[in-house]
Amino acid sequence: MEFQGEHLFSGQLGHFLVLLSFVAAGLSCFAFLKGHQESDEKWERLGKLSFRLHTVSVFGMIGVLFYMLINSFFEYHYVWQHSSLDMPVRYIFSCFWEGQEGSFMLWIFWNAVLGNILLYKRSEWTASVMAIFSSVQVFLSSMILGTVVLGYKIGSSPFTTLLREHVDFANLPLFQNPAYLESLDGRGLNPLLQNYWMTIHPPTLFLGFALTLIPFAYALSGLWRRKYNEWMKPGLPWAYVGIMVLGTGILMGGAWAYEALSFGGFWAWDPVENASLVPWLTLVGGAHLMMIHRNKGTSLFGAIALVMISFLLVLYSTFLTRSGILGDSSVHAFTDLGMSGQLLLYLLFYIVLTILAIAIRFRDLPRTKKEEPLWSREFWMFIGALVLLVSAFQIIFNTSLPVINKIFGTKLAAPTDIKDFYNSWQVPFAVIVSFIMGFVQMLRYHGSKFGPFIKKLSIALLLSAALAIAAALSLEFQNPFLIALLWTSIFAIIGNTQYFIEIWRGKVRKVGSSVAHVGFGFILLGALISAGKSDKISMNTSSFDITALSEEMSNRENLLLVKGDTLPMGKYLVSYTDRIREDQNLRFKIDFFERKDQGINKVFTLFPFVQLNPRMGNVPEPDTKHFLDHDIYTHVTYAVLEEPKEGEYDEREAWMAVHDTAFLSKGILFLDSIFPVKEIEDQEIEPGDIAVAAKFELWDFNTVKHDLYAYFILRDTSFVFNIPAIKEDMGLRLSFQSIDPQTEKIQIKIEEEQAEKKDFIVLQAIVFPYINLLWLGCVLMVIGTFIAVVQRLKLRKN
Repeated sequence: MEFQGEHLFSGQLGHFLVLLSFVAAGLSCFAFLKGHQESDEKWERLGKLSFRLHTVSVFGMIGVLFYMLINSFFEYHYVWQHSSLDMPVRYIFSCFWEGQEGSFMLWIFWNAVLGNILLYKRSEWTASVMAIFSSVQVFLSSMILGTVVLGYKIGSSPFTTLLREHVDFANLPLFQNPAYLESLDGRGLNPLLQNYWMTIHPPTLFLGFALTLIPFAYALSGLWRRKYNEWMKPGLPWAYVGIMVLGTGILMGGAWAYEALSFGGFWAWDPVENASLVPWLTLVGGAHLMMIHRNKGTSLFGAIALVMISFLLVLYSTFLTRSGILGDSSVHAFTDLGMSGQLLLYLLFYIVLTILAIAIRFRDLPRTKKEEPLWSREFWMFIGALVLLVSAFQIIFNTSLPVINKIFGTKLAAPTDIKDFYNSWQVPFAVIVSFIMGFVQMLRYHGSKFGPFIKKLSIALLLSAALAIAAALSLEFQNPFLIALLWTSIFAIIGNTQYFIEIWRGKVRKVGSSVAHVGFGFILLGALISAGKSDKISMNTSSFDITALSEEMSNRENLLLVKGDTLPMGKYLVSYTDRIREDQNLRFKIDFFERKDQGINKVFTLFPFVQLNPRMGNVPEPDTKHFLDHDIYTHVTYAVLEEPKEGEYDEREAWMAVHDTAFLSKGILFLDSIFPVKEIEDQEIEPGDIAVAAKFELWDFNTVKHDLYAYFILRDTSFVFNIPAIKEDMGLRLSFQSIDPQTEKIQIKIEEEQAEKKDFIVLQAIVFPYINLLWLGCVLMVIGTFIAVVQRLKLRKN
């Protein structure tokens, strides 16, 4: 059969470019290896040319995939799976990297860009570093080959799998039609990714992942070439760039979660979140140990180990999130595309390579016999790096429980309350790290005298203690670890601010670390106060029991708002006034009022919304009012999404026992009693009939009670009929259908006219106090790290 309208050339071109990128990366790796071994510039030129060819093919295949997505070539499974005709074009980038194949291509792209930056100026490190770089590109390119070799499929390609040939779709009658494309639409983009943060967060995060490769490559080259100290000079600036970019990517993910997700917060200790955080922690520790070695000549092994572990943890995180093993424990993980073995091989290759390199060169590593003084900068920086390593181990160990269970056949269960579990471990680590950050800048390398050091630090210690006590009393903190973190985070801010003021004059280039430390202190302080003292102000002040809608919703945390009504919520009065449909978003207009000057004034309006997605499910998204000292965060936890239609009825059945309740669109239905009757108004009861009445109390949204009676009649032991209870002004009909003597419940049929439905929503509102301290800290940490990067680059140049 010849199918009409298919664009097969695009897939063929894309697949050719994937193959070319794989071959060119392999040739580049081989050429650079020979160039290093033989010190031959001809081999290096071949390696450089091959890597350029690899880069061109990478740019080409990315361009082809974007072309396919923009033009909606739904004959390709990847395009069909991640886009649709009604999807806004601005989310085309999110479509590109939503799937495994696209995200691998994004990673390959950044590695190619960074590799070309390293090739811009030849150095003695070019051959060895680029050999390692190219080898990583070989593995990454293999992940999107989509080629079968000896019966084993290598990688998964977005260019080779046609929808009509996919195992899940091949037998559909749709593909018996040669012109099937005329009526085909894509499944669409995950609603959670239809947010501007998801256009910039993934590429930033993957650039951070790619940047961990550069210090790894320099460290491995240093071992390879026996230049154990020299690799740090070119590697240190890149380590700080990696810290800055990966940290920014992680913070962007927190901002996306706060703005787009409805769990109420910015960090949930999800396994995928953890997998990105852990390499950053070890890279921070590794970079600080590199600084120690540069200034003191110690901590060489620790610096090498942490820098290499950071890259290995990126690979391990890739295995965790892409092998499907986290499918039951994370909503963010990818599904398994049959590449688990390939991912494991990728990970094990570099683990074995790293272990062998360290083991072979371990005895040759330079060592210093002199111990660091207790009150020296290098000693406490080493302690801080060690704490970060232990912190990272605790996170990755518990994130890896599904892997441990699968390997060893154990049944270790994840903690029921993830947030409390991780916080109970990580808060003490944060206390230690932030305390060290507060004073380490005041210490000198090679040692400081304790007396002058304490005298210099006394202002910061006393001021931070006083502020912490005042804040703890004001915020009513009782947990000793949280009080300790409150103090140490304030101490980190004040101590580094004091250092910043001292060195500001004429030494601007040296303030990067202190600005970054101040930023980190604000992040800890903002996270502690905003999350620890968040307040759900949406207690249900209506007269209706929300648990009748769902047992998972609490009256203490959710407010039922009928359209047009105004109810108290915290210090505000709130009113649900309108619903507005904008493309795929259904926005609910919530007006907030305050009592002022013996009157009620509207102060602001929020529009929490539900993103309507019939293919993948509807997704609620929050709206937040930002104030200087707090945020009011709102999202809809329940809403009737369909517009009511006059003359049409919604029907449902329910089994109720006496004193049970059912939630209706215009009120709450209460089954008061069931009793036999001998007479029914306007209905003749024949001898031998068995007639039973069900008395209902209907409480409408104005809290007015209406008594309703529905009847069930059994005649001649076989003929059953009922007389419904009708409430015409509310568009309601209740029919008594049957009786279950064993459970003592009756079956009722509820019919509600759509036009008579009362529009209502259930709203949750959370106050996050002083959350702007967190966002301020994010900005300062990025700025400070950037200043530090510039300083490292200047030092390297000099």
